[in-house]
Amino acid sequence: METHDERPPDSLLPDELALLDDVTDCLALQPGDVVVRENEPGRRMFVLLEGELVVTVKGHEIDRLSAGTVFGEMAMIDSRPRSATVSAVSAGRLVALDRDGFRDLVRKAPEFALRVMAIMSHRLRRMTEDESQRLRMEEELAVGRRIQLAMLPASCPAVDGWQFAAAYKAAREVGGDLYDFVIPPADPQRLHIAIADVTGKGVPAALFMAVGRTILRMEALDLHTPAQALSRVNRFVVNDVQSRLFMSAFVVQIDGATGHVLYANAGHNPPYWLRAGSGSLETLSAPGLVVGAFDFDSFSDRECHVAPGDFLVFFTDGITEARNAGGDFLDEEGLEALFASRKWSDAEELLRAIVERVEAFAGDAEQADDYTVVIAHRLP
Repeated sequence: METHDERPPDSLLPDELALLDDVTDCLALQPGDVVVRENEPGRRMFVLLEGELVVTVKGHEIDRLSAGTVFGEMAMIDSRPRSATVSAVSAGRLVALDRDGFRDLVRKAPEFALRVMAIMSHRLRRMTEDESQRLRMEEELAVGRRIQLAMLPASCPAVDGWQFAAAYKAAREVGGDLYDFVIPPADPQRLHIAIADVTGKGVPAALFMAVGRTILRMEALDLHTPAQALSRVNRFVVNDVQSRLFMSAFVVQIDGATGHVLYANAGHNPPYWLRAGSGSLETLSAPGLVVGAFDFDSFSDRECHVAPGDFLVFFTDGITEARNAGGDFLDEEGLEALFASRKWSDAEELLRAIVERVEAFAGDAEQADDYTVVIAHRLP
């Protein structure tokens, strides 16, 4: 008759824990006590006899340990720095064994050594499997990133009397930001610019972004207005896409010859309008809810006239919501202060200043969100 070993792969059973009764190096724990610290050298392994422990990496909880768990054995062998912090959640007891203590215990109970070796073998197999999965995921994300970047414009368009500049940076391998330029062959003086931001990050956001980009591009090529384009995307997402993601978007249609601009908004950050003549700073405001939220249209076209020397600055919230190490946001005030700091005369120059301001403000803080900036400048 076949039998199966039902012992937990990472823990010792009560009869195995009994082998530790004579070990003198038994430590009492109180809630909050730190057993090992991340990055500190390790020379002991531990067996938790009673209580519960929490495992954290860079302050983020990754696991909980219960009675019978063996941990820290790899550090005891190779003396490398600890990969995580382990601290007590509740009162408890644990046994700490250095190499000499482990050797003495093995002499008394060889079966204990075999059990620890089995635990180590299980963990190594699991680590190998996790590493293989991670490598496969990295390969898939790399392919996704190449596909996504191929969808973004390779360069800014050349339109007589205008200058354009754009920058994009994902927070992860692939992201949910989108920008695009479309010039319909039937009307080469009419340029469409779209900028959008899908909720979330990673592969789902990138796929959702690809769908939005495709429909917006088709609508622009068919010479539909910005509000009509957004309505079409919204109807498709609500009716045909089974997703809980949403997309904010801002679409403009620019007459390159006259400077007439038609625009519509779907819950996106309104672009800034830097007016050369008056030196004033305005926003292109228009009503509209995010794409995919409701099955009715909430978009309407608005218009303005961009004079020679004026700038339009389109951006996603990764710009204004950039955070520094203290958790502060750059906010609209920080961006507006940059605009007011000098007189701008070149789209690339203004784009570099915005990106440098965001990077300098964030410093060493991890990038929390994708960001995109598009500059349209009507030449004087």
